[in-house]
Amino acid sequence: MNASGSPPSWQDNMFRQFLNPPNWFTAASMFCGMYAIVLAVGLNGDPDFYRAGLMILFAGVFDTIDGGVARLTKTGSDFGIQLDSLVDVVSFGVAPAFLLYAWGASAFGTLGLVIAFFYALCATFRLARFNTKADGSKSAWNEGLAVTMAGAGVASAVMAHSYIDGNFNHSASALLIAILLSILMVSSVPYRGWKTLRLRGRDLFGVALTLGFTLVMAVRVDISWAFFLGSIVYVGSGPVEALFTRRWRVSDHDDLQVAGVRISDD
Repeated sequence: MNASGSPPSWQDNMFRQFLNPPNWFTAASMFCGMYAIVLAVGLNGDPDFYRAGLMILFAGVFDTIDGGVARLTKTGSDFGIQLDSLVDVVSFGVAPAFLLYAWGASAFGTLGLVIAFFYALCATFRLARFNTKADGSKSAWNEGLAVTMAGAGVASAVMAHSYIDGNFNHSASALLIAILLSILMVSSVPYRGWKTLRLRGRDLFGVALTLGFTLVMAVRVDISWAFFLGSIVYVGSGPVEALFTRRWRVSDHDDLQVAGVRISDD
C-alpha cells in the first residue's frame, strides 16, 4: 500500500524493476543464453558451436556480476532473487540442453531429445531445490553441482572440441556429458564453495596451482581448453572428495556451517 492507502501501480513496480541496475546484468545473462540457442541451431546460417558455448560462459559472468552489483548499490530485492533463478533456467538449463542436442545428441533421434530435456529438467529441479532452502542460513558447501558450473562444463567441452575440429564421434560424448552433469546437479554430493577455500592453506595452494595451469593452457592452446580442464577438475572434485572423506551430504560438514550468511549460490 502507498501513502494514499491504494495499492501500488503494477506499471510503477515494473518500471522500477527495469531501472534496477542488478536486473540489467541478469537480463544480459538471459540474452546470452538465448543467443547461444540461436547460434547452436544455426538460425542465422550454419551452427556455430564455439560461439554458442562462449555465450553460455558470458552468461555465467553476468550471473556472477549481478549479485555483486546488488550488494554494491544496495538494491537487492526478492524480485531480483526470483528473476535470477528464472533466468538461470534459460541460460544454464535450456541453452546448454539445446547446445548438447545440436552438437551431437541429435544423432540419436528421440533418445537424444529426451536426454537433452532431462538435462534441462534436472537444472530446473536443482534451482527449485536451492530456492526452497534459501532460508538465510547456508553451508559453505553446495548441495549438488551448481547449474552455472554444469553449464560451463557443457560450454567448455563443446568449445574445446570445436577448436580442434575433432573428428571423433562426439555424439556419444554429448549423451554422456548430459547424463553425468544431470545426475550431479540433482545429487546430494557436496561441492566446495569459495568460503571453504579460506580454511586451509593447502586449498589455496591447490587453487593457485590450478589457475596457473589453466593460464598456461589458455596461452599455449586456447581459452576453451583452459575452461574445459578447469571444469573437469571442479566437476570431479565433489565425488572424489566425498569418496575419500565419506561425507556424501552437505549436512556432514556441520563444522563449516555459517549462520546468517547466504554463501551457497547458483
